[in-house]
Amino acid sequence: MKNWKELFSFTKQERNGIGVLCFLLVGVIAYLVLKPALFEPASVPTEIPAEYYEQLNKAEEGEAVKVFAEKVEVEVAFMAGQRSVYQQNELFLFNPNGLAESDWVRLGLTPKQAQSVKNFEAKGGNFKSKDDVKKLYVISPEKYNELEQYIVIPRDSSNTFVKKEKPKVIMELNTADTTELVKVWGIWPSVAKRIVDYRFRLGGFHSKEQLMEVYGIDQTKYTEIESSFTCDPSYVTKLSVNTATVSELKKHPYFTPTVAGALVNYRKQHGNFKQLSDIMQCKLITQDLYDKLSPYLTL
Repeated sequence: MKNWKELFSFTKQERNGIGVLCFLLVGVIAYLVLKPALFEPASVPTEIPAEYYEQLNKAEEGEAVKVFAEKVEVEVAFMAGQRSVYQQNELFLFNPNGLAESDWVRLGLTPKQAQSVKNFEAKGGNFKSKDDVKKLYVISPEKYNELEQYIVIPRDSSNTFVKKEKPKVIMELNTADTTELVKVWGIWPSVAKRIVDYRFRLGGFHSKEQLMEVYGIDQTKYTEIESSFTCDPSYVTKLSVNTATVSELKKHPYFTPTVAGALVNYRKQHGNFKQLSDIMQCKLITQDLYDKLSPYLTL
């Protein structure tokens, strides 16, 4: 039977291992003790300062609370070292009157701030001078200084606001390239590229309303540009539901991989479709989905 001395004696290698383990344990304990002090978030004000109300130009208290909440949200993101995904700062010359909500976001406003600007316009507000932009409570003095040189507000000789006349441009949506698309008032190069890319993935537009499926074109923007386009559905490239593979189908924006796989499996089990509407016998093809897909499908 081993004596006590033998039970508690260690080799040099074992002693080194125990030393490293003790060092790691001390490090973990130190981290847990110091973590609150090292990573404690900066304090956030919980009361609305009186001077902040004054900056709101006699806004109602409910609006003031909402704006202050947005202000705190931005401050917290900044203190956490995170840049807001909405602060794109894609600066460009712009007329604030009738500017699309998505363009306000491109200029660096959050979606909530952009919506506040559109609400101001919906209530009859307009911008007769740059100072009117400066008065918006959702635009800080710093942000205004950044935007000021890019603000363009047309005026007539009587110094009253007039809406800038849009160029009379009409083009075929399925054949226009990016060079032609940017000639339409309100379409920037980045949006033009997204239109062409999405058109390629679709196989062509069968209606102008599909422009609203392109990122950066909301209802307001579409209303501004739709009269500049014609749309000939004969340019649409169609997929054969009787021969297309899963790989070919799922490349289309309206097909998910799951739906594409289900459709091909149904065809393998039941044979070719005799008429296009027969694809709705596949349970994943709903009426709404069929209505979207049918212009792009053939037997």
